[in-house]
Amino acid sequence: MMFSDVSLDEMFPRAHAVMRAPLPTLKVANVYQRISQQATKQGISLSPQHMEVINFVLDFYEHCDDCQNARRLADMLQEEFTPQGGRKYLYQLFPNGPLSTVHDLADLPSLGHQTDKSFGTRW
Repeated sequence: MMFSDVSLDEMFPRAHAVMRAPLPTLKVANVYQRISQQATKQGISLSPQHMEVINFVLDFYEHCDDCQNARRLADMLQEEFTPQGGRKYLYQLFPNGPLSTVHDLADLPSLGHQTDKSFGTRW
């Protein structure tokens, strides 16, 4: 089969625009207020470094197509914060897991496979 005989629609049938609800705007005052309140309840003192990670996750949610993919977000976080130490840096900021903690603070929906109880892993 020659590719010149095949239309783009036939080659990439899933490339059609998908109708979906508008993505949320999360970086607003009431979200930050909720994050601050939850951090106080959990005994977390939010530093500029904490907020940088939180803002990265909020940006992800405002722009993602697959927000339920914990692995993808964890890999993106590690790559973004590699200069500071990557995963080790993130776990120093959020010992109970960066994704789990940020999701709890910002009241974001749970991610798929966010916790692996068989290994005791928590993203």
